[in-house]
Amino acid sequence: MRSRPLAALASVALMGMSLLLLLPDCASACSCMGVPIQRYISSSDAVFSGKVVEIERPSPIKSSADPETVTFRVIESWKGPGGGTLEVKTSVSGASCGYHFEEGQDYLVYAYGKGEPFETDICSGTTHLSKADEDLALLGNGEKPKDGGDVLTDTSGVVSVRAMVGLAGLVMVASLLVVVRLVRTD
Repeated sequence: MRSRPLAALASVALMGMSLLLLLPDCASACSCMGVPIQRYISSSDAVFSGKVVEIERPSPIKSSADPETVTFRVIESWKGPGGGTLEVKTSVSGASCGYHFEEGQDYLVYAYGKGEPFETDICSGTTHLSKADEDLALLGNGEKPKDGGDVLTDTSGVVSVRAMVGLAGLVMVASLLVVVRLVRTD
């Protein structure tokens, strides 16, 4: 008789811990400190190194909140499209936390989105390639671009965010089923 309240308490505790997995690490605007590299990899839809070949800035007539489109010549890819060039959008207004790219420079880009143009910002992990030694060591060898823009598989070895959310959902459903069963048996 005493085990039922303990089982219910354990189920509620498991459900609470599952919810913690779904909460973001940081919620303050443009504050990105303390985010592990693995999180950048798992939450990105495209991870590649590339040279900026063109920056298309919004016209002065448009709002300053309009993003600029940056075209990269891909050097190496770890996740996402493996084509020769990729377009990435980033906001240019200071309040939107966009990443500032310079033409002719090389970057390690962590981008998100369903496809081109991808998006990135200062909290995505994108960095100048000369400052990306730790990231590159963790990523390992990527793939050089091929003609045709094939989609790469995730070669990072990190569990994806979708997998973590799915696991948290399964734990929540199992906890709910235990609570429902305990209530019905009373």
